[in-house]
Amino acid sequence: MPKDFLRQVVNPTLLEFEIPVQILSEIRKKLEAAENKYNFSAFGGDVKKLADFLKSPLWQEIVSLFESSDALPALVKILERAKEAYKDYPEVVQAIEEALKNIEQKGGERVKEFNILEEVKEKVQKIVGDLFETKISENKVVVEGDRLEAYIEEDAGKYTMKLEVRGTKETTGWKEVEDILKEAKDLATKLLPP
Repeated sequence: MPKDFLRQVVNPTLLEFEIPVQILSEIRKKLEAAENKYNFSAFGGDVKKLADFLKSPLWQEIVSLFESSDALPALVKILERAKEAYKDYPEVVQAIEEALKNIEQKGGERVKEFNILEEVKEKVQKIVGDLFETKISENKVVVEGDRLEAYIEEDAGKYTMKLEVRGTKETTGWKEVEDILKEAKDLATKLLPP
């Protein structure tokens, strides 16, 4: 059974991006209306009808909503994931490729910037793993957790990083305190004051 576009492709991808709540709500309403109108749900519908939706005026309205919130990269990510999910449906893949081409023409520079940020995000995720949430927010990669917060920006191959590490530690002896303080000092000497 193929993945469901709305529930298994769109919604999980939207969680990775910070889109204003009001616009996100409007995007979801329009997507639900589209699913009802075009019946492309994997649950009782026909995923091939997704191709019709991607060529419709309703799709253009959704693209405009993403564009108005500077979230075209989220839409590109959705389409890339959909392309992979529906690779066995050539008419859907073709419609997705056309939609991607149109979006890249509209927001080409922003999409290129996002692709770089996406690469940075993937590198960061390999380092921090599942221990901390990693996402893209505006023009930076954000790592959030109860003990670590980091903001990483990329500009022409140079990176600017804001880092905050916090927590408590109970030790059984002075040696452990000394080791942790040395690590903290070493890290602090590599950073500039905020």
